[in-house]
Amino acid sequence: MRLIPVLGLLLWCCVSNAATLRIEGERAWLKADGTPLSKVLQLFEQRGARVLIDPSLELDRVDGDWENTKVERLIAQLVRPNSYSVEWEKVESPLGELYRISTIRVFGDNVSAARPLTNDRRVLDIVEGEGGVKYLRGEIMVSFKEDITIADLNALLQKLNGTVIEVIDPPGIYRIKLNEDMSVEEAMAIANAHKGVDAAEPNLAFPRVGSGSVDLGSGGGMNLGLLPGERAVAVLDSGLDPKYKNLPVIRGTYDAIDPAAEISDPTGHGTLTSLIAAGVITPDGATAVQDGVPVLSIRTFDENGMTSSDILMGALKFAANSGVEIVSMSWGSEVDSAFMEAAMRYASQNGLTLYASAGNEATGIPIYPAGYDSVTAVGGLNADGSQWEDSNYGDFVDIYAPAKATFDGTPYAGTSISTPYVAGQAARKK
Repeated sequence: MRLIPVLGLLLWCCVSNAATLRIEGERAWLKADGTPLSKVLQLFEQRGARVLIDPSLELDRVDGDWENTKVERLIAQLVRPNSYSVEWEKVESPLGELYRISTIRVFGDNVSAARPLTNDRRVLDIVEGEGGVKYLRGEIMVSFKEDITIADLNALLQKLNGTVIEVIDPPGIYRIKLNEDMSVEEAMAIANAHKGVDAAEPNLAFPRVGSGSVDLGSGGGMNLGLLPGERAVAVLDSGLDPKYKNLPVIRGTYDAIDPAAEISDPTGHGTLTSLIAAGVITPDGATAVQDGVPVLSIRTFDENGMTSSDILMGALKFAANSGVEIVSMSWGSEVDSAFMEAAMRYASQNGLTLYASAGNEATGIPIYPAGYDSVTAVGGLNADGSQWEDSNYGDFVDIYAPAKATFDGTPYAGTSISTPYVAGQAARKK
């Protein structure tokens, strides 16, 4: 992406009944009734803009009605007598170029004093819809048929009063944020009826495959420094305890939930799976190895153990761009997502070998992504080689591996142990 002062997409949002904002191109419409300026700025932030502000500034309340006003003029009036800057970004997409506000800075005498408006690390706002399906509040994912233009996308956005907040390409999916007064189900119906739309889904939420929390004590890509012949494993999980990030086998870390944040692990689950993939922890019944495996630990789950379609797709892309060949995923859901299947298939076709947990309930019913043809499903074994009684099973399970491990004197069990073990073993094969 490159920053340029150009026209933006249609934006629309609400923060309570006291303020509404719409931006179309370089023009804006704002209605506010005694709304704190910080809340008004959150309207921009919630639609993908990075907002930085000097915390020492005194912020007034906003009261008024702006019609068809230039964005920069509006912001100037909102923040006066303070200074400001606005940056725009150009986003390439399968339908053509999109433009949106990238960064807004509000400051006094010193621009470097501006700090992020929202400092809290992202915890996913998940709701349960019809049929018990969980998804991110107010977001849908849409793909388009061939020969569709940017005008068709803009027409859909106008019907939805929605905003494209991310383009996931490949596989060519538009993530759209909705207005508060439109349900995800209503938006899905509108999108599916819109000319040119190929498919639409909520931004689905997925849980980890639990093996219990672990107490371990107090887009881009990266160069993992791989030597000739080395194969790295990307572990998509809850992150990594920072005290392990300097181990020789940990070649990189990335927070796909909050890319600007330092790596962390709210639950400890990702630390356990990363150390198993690396060969630091040996599951019960397996043979300890002398050579470690390079690991890229990617935080894809929040502190509640949940993730979403967009985060997972971004993590896969980051892993691929980092030179990773093998991916370990200790998570799964009974929800079959066409978009997630397409993302997994594309990753597999472009050099990634994917492993996922088969699940910790012996139902014989596939869970996903383990159930996709492009993913190797991993079931669990006891230390003596017999099938672990709680392991899922069925024709979709491709391989079974040790499912129990002891760390710091505490035993754990789950196919989320089996999966990184198999991934680590695969990385050792030249």
